[in-house]
Amino acid sequence: MASTFNPNTSVRPSSWLDKLQCLVLLPLLPLTCLQVSLQRLVGPTKDLSFKADFVCSFLRAAQPYLPISILRDLTNSPESSFPKAKRFASSRSELYQQVSGNDFSGHWICKGCPGKPTKASAADLVIYYLHGGAYQIGHPASAIAPFLRIAELADKQGISVAVFALDYSLAPEAQYPTQVNQARAAYRYLLNDQNVDPSKLAIVGDSAGAHLILNLLSVLADEKALSKPGAGAFLIAPWIDIRCAKDGSYVRNKDNDYLLRDRLIKAGEQVMPRKHDATASHIINFSLPRPKQSWADILPSKVWVGIGSNDVLLDDAVAFVKQAKADGVDVELDIDEGKVHDWQIVEDIFDTDNYFATIGELPKGMMKGAAEIARAIFSEASR
Repeated sequence: MASTFNPNTSVRPSSWLDKLQCLVLLPLLPLTCLQVSLQRLVGPTKDLSFKADFVCSFLRAAQPYLPISILRDLTNSPESSFPKAKRFASSRSELYQQVSGNDFSGHWICKGCPGKPTKASAADLVIYYLHGGAYQIGHPASAIAPFLRIAELADKQGISVAVFALDYSLAPEAQYPTQVNQARAAYRYLLNDQNVDPSKLAIVGDSAGAHLILNLLSVLADEKALSKPGAGAFLIAPWIDIRCAKDGSYVRNKDNDYLLRDRLIKAGEQVMPRKHDATASHIINFSLPRPKQSWADILPSKVWVGIGSNDVLLDDAVAFVKQAKADGVDVELDIDEGKVHDWQIVEDIFDTDNYFATIGELPKGMMKGAAEIARAIFSEASR
C-alpha cells in the first residue's frame, strides 16, 4: 500500500527555543531529589520505591515547563534507536514497516515473531494497537520493544503474532472525531485488505489509546458493518473519563503518580471541546451508562483491564469495569500494587535500549510489562 497519508502534517517540530526551554529542568533534579528525600523521611509511608517516587515527582514538576514538541520527540525516540538493535540485526528489514491508506497511517511492528515472518492473515493472532499520550503525544514507535517482546513470548508458546499500530492525528492540531475515524479506517484495512479473521483479532490500547478503543467499539456497534475483535479488548491504564470529573484517585494518588489532573483535563478539552458535552457525554466518560446499546452490545466477549494501584485513573477504571459487568460482560480486572500509570508500557520503555542490545535470553525482570500484557492476552485467548 503506497504511503499517501500523513496524519500529523500540521504538527510543528521542536525548535532550538523549545530545547533551550528544557534547561530549566536542570535545577529541578537536585531540588526534587531533596524534596523526595525529606518527604520520605518525615512524611507518611509511600507504596513506591525511592526511584519511582523520584521519577514521578520530577515528572510532575517538569511537565509545566516541557513544550509539547519535546514530549513528542521523546515518545518517538525508539524509532531512531531501533535500526541499531543488535537483537534484531538479522530480521530488522521485516519489522516496523509503515503502511498508509487514503485516511489512515500506521506501522506493522511485526508480522510473526522476528525471524519468522508470515502474512497477517496467516498469523494465529493479530494485535491492533492504539497508543496513549493524552491524545497529544505518542507514536507507534513508543511500543516497538514491548510488542516485539510479546511476539517473542507468543512464539515460545507456538503462537504466531502480527502487530499493527495506528499512527493517529494528535490534538490539539486535530480534534474529535478525527482519531476515531482513522481508527475505524485502519480496522477496516485489517479485516478487508489484510483479510484478518476477526476471531483472531485483539485490540490493545493504553491510556488515551484505551479511550480510543472504547470510542471505536461504540462506533462499530452503532454501524454494525464490521465484526467485533473476537480475540478480545485489552485496556491498559484506561483513560475512561477525559473530563476527570470525580476526585477519587485523582486526589488520593496525586503524590504517587506522574500524571497531573489539570493537564489531563486540558488535554481532554483540546481533543473533545466542551461543545460536545451535551451530545457526546457517553463517549467522553465511559463509566456512564450507554444511551443506546449496553456494554454487552459494544464489547467483545473477552475484556481485560490492567492498572496500577497508584494510578490517578484507577477509580474511573474500576467504575467502568463495574458498569460493564452490570451489563453482563465478563471483564478481568488486574490492579497491580505499587504501580503507577501505564507501568506496563513505561517500564518497558526504560528497558528498551538494554533489550535491543541483548542477544538471546533476557535477564530476569527485563521487559516485565510485555510479559504482563502477554499473560493477559494469552490467558484470555484460552478462555
